[in-house]
Amino acid sequence: MESHSSIQPKSSTVLHIRSKDATQLTSDYNTHFDVNLTNPIIISDSDEIHISVMSLELPYSFYNISSELNNNILIYDDTQTLTLTSQDYDIYELVQFFEDNTAFKAIFTTTYDIQKNKITFTNTTGVTHKINLSLSNVNKEIGFAEIDTDRTITAGSTLTSTFVCNLATVHSIFIKSTLSTANVLSTRAGNSTTLQKISVDVNSLGIIYMNNQDFRQVTVSQVGVIDHVTFSITDQNNNLLQLNNVNFELSILFEIFPKYNIKNNIPRNIISNRRSINVPTQPTSINRPQGRLIVDELDIMDQTHPIEGKSEIKHKADRILLDGLLEIVANQ
Repeated sequence: MESHSSIQPKSSTVLHIRSKDATQLTSDYNTHFDVNLTNPIIISDSDEIHISVMSLELPYSFYNISSELNNNILIYDDTQTLTLTSQDYDIYELVQFFEDNTAFKAIFTTTYDIQKNKITFTNTTGVTHKINLSLSNVNKEIGFAEIDTDRTITAGSTLTSTFVCNLATVHSIFIKSTLSTANVLSTRAGNSTTLQKISVDVNSLGIIYMNNQDFRQVTVSQVGVIDHVTFSITDQNNNLLQLNNVNFELSILFEIFPKYNIKNNIPRNIISNRRSINVPTQPTSINRPQGRLIVDELDIMDQTHPIEGKSEIKHKADRILLDGLLEIVANQ
């Protein structure tokens, strides 16, 4: 007979956040804010708190090219700067911006190949000019490497994108918090303060929701009290999102669980689908299925298991023992 058991939280609290009610920490950014809890959450020494994002409704009101995203500068001829206006661009609007800039247009014409999704700059003067990709930050958007070398364009010659143009500049949103612990790693920054990563799967002017495809992340904290929380919402490059003063809503779930009990290797409130049981500290012998691990011989192989000094093998073996006890009681 299969035994079903689960560890239930001792208490749960849901925090609903409206950005317009929060305390803004960075001027003109409602995505960096502080929330004070009227009723603080108290966690005893024998408990721990699990924190997760329940829902998010965030307007896609940020621009795909802007000074906030650090992707709006093209340098040419070493000292000349073309600064793109912060706004939402499609590829044709981007090409037209280059064409409408008088100083840039006096040297280069800009065209777009729709089949290849690439931009071409043509030097229309009688002398050599240069596009300084090493100093520019709009490289990926116009089809070059983020870190690239300067390109010299002789009279009448052209420069075409190496890669495809990319105007999907924000593809992931990160909810970060002072409550986050070091159980999240990032290839960008090592230990991360990320509570939840959310995919951007709508177009500009739509609403970004946390959906079923987003992996639900849980942060475990050992703090004793939670009376205020600081949040930030960024893109995948850790830039604060500029929502242009459009509000959003966010819900956070706090669940208090008993800490793992090292004395008998089980949490205090195991809930059986049949009934609660008392687990003896010295159980009678149980016939284990063949193929189970022998703990004493293998315990020294892994001393890194995170649960209070228990090895992973020891922990798994103890769980096997507990499952056997539950099955015996269920069959009585």
